[in-house]
Amino acid sequence: MKNFYVTYEEALKVVLSQGKALPKEKVSLFESLGRTLAEDVKADRDNPALALSAMDGYAVKSSNIREIPAVLKVVGESRAGIPFKGEVKEGEAVRIFTGAPVPKGANAVVPVEFTEEKDGKVKVSRYFPEGANVRERGEDFKEGEVLVERGTLITPVEMGIIASVGKPLVSVTEKPRVAVVVTGSEIVEPGEELKEPYAVRNANAYLLHGLVREAGGEPVYFGIVEDERGKTEEVLVGALNSCHVVLTTGGISAGKYDFVRDVLPEIGVETLFYKLKVKPGKPVFFGKRGSKFVFSLPGFPVSAVVSFNLLVFPFIRKLLGAKELFRKRVKGKLVKAFKRRKAERKEFVRCRYWYDSSSGTFKAEPVERQGSGVLSLMAGNVCLMEVPIGTDFIPEGETVELILIK
Repeated sequence: MKNFYVTYEEALKVVLSQGKALPKEKVSLFESLGRTLAEDVKADRDNPALALSAMDGYAVKSSNIREIPAVLKVVGESRAGIPFKGEVKEGEAVRIFTGAPVPKGANAVVPVEFTEEKDGKVKVSRYFPEGANVRERGEDFKEGEVLVERGTLITPVEMGIIASVGKPLVSVTEKPRVAVVVTGSEIVEPGEELKEPYAVRNANAYLLHGLVREAGGEPVYFGIVEDERGKTEEVLVGALNSCHVVLTTGGISAGKYDFVRDVLPEIGVETLFYKLKVKPGKPVFFGKRGSKFVFSLPGFPVSAVVSFNLLVFPFIRKLLGAKELFRKRVKGKLVKAFKRRKAERKEFVRCRYWYDSSSGTFKAEPVERQGSGVLSLMAGNVCLMEVPIGTDFIPEGETVELILIK
């Protein structure tokens, strides 16, 4: 396999240039949570469609209560779903409840705590101007207004907005099917007996399965592939035939039994780049066969997590047509100096982070061990601190760029 040794920025540019939104499909609004909207959602009418009361109280003409106390005749009531059908005239009031239509002729609502009703009359003890405690027509949105834009990730709030414009079905982007293939004769599934001390439990399949779901894709697990050329080819071909993206871990370096590296070109996968000037995650491959794509990530779990967040996450989001492609980035203050021996590659340093409310800033501290196999130190609030090529020391108190991966 020919090397295309590139920087992270060059690799990301290639990845994003290849991502095209998948077709759209209709799903029930109840099933839309976490999906990516494939159309603009527009208001079908003004909301509210008429003036409504924001309080329990009395609907009045504000001009009738300028002189306090004011005494008005109660001529009826207006409830949500059962409005008062008459008109409020001079010297009159209508008992009204929250969410009920404001009757014709009234232009303000006096909260019940400023009133006293007796013998068909209500005494008002405080003046309220025109528009007080009234939700005007179209206060929330106007007919034809775009309320949720295409490419938005649907959360419960978006579900509520979409429901409010009368759409029981919603158009979303098809979920990319992402094959997860783990290679290595030493890998053992959780629950299986570790017969040899060199056996390694299969963390990669499960962390990548979760990361794919988190990005919005549909993971398809193809199991563990032992370091055997024929089996490697068989699984990779099957994965390419059935999924939009194939995601492998291990088998991509320069070892004698790294068969993924050798098999990919033989089954027609074109190399778009191979190897990054990045730490951790140097041996990363990205290629394509027709409209299908392959990411081969390192076997060390930390390298796999970092590489996924930097490249695979935005690619899946691009396939979904999402507006937001990347993990959240923030500025933060480093609370402990960071130094490294070599600075020839961009490094993404794992840090614990927290938000300091007293200073209004994020704070970050590098984890104790930065090894690619130290997955346990990525539990909790962990971010990636971006350290540029050529930088070997960052002092305490420096403002740094943080990528919040959790």
